[in-house]
Amino acid sequence: MFFVFSPPVFATATQCGIHKNSEWRCAKDNFGSDSIRIANLINRDVSFKVGRWSSTCGKKGAEFSGQSLTVKPSSVIVTNLPEAVANQCIELFVFDCSPDSCTKTLAVSPIQ
Repeated sequence: MFFVFSPPVFATATQCGIHKNSEWRCAKDNFGSDSIRIANLINRDVSFKVGRWSSTCGKKGAEFSGQSLTVKPSSVIVTNLPEAVANQCIELFVFDCSPDSCTKTLAVSPIQ
């Protein structure tokens, strides 16, 4: 009698952090779809870009969605981050912010 075992499948929930000192990066693997909260921290409009990337974890990926957004003072934008299946990494980047760097003008976090 032979048994076939599959290796365990691990999941990493969405986590967001500072990327390249001036951008935000949110990433997950093998985890369901969820939402990302992008909040304006200053008293001016903030314009920025959002890029969503997919890859086989540990390998170079490709952007599958991008958009330009503006958030008003004291306001929040909620955007979706799609499901990542086993061994798939999904990333969301917030970058190219104006009038200052993204880490000084926006707070980015997953909605739990």
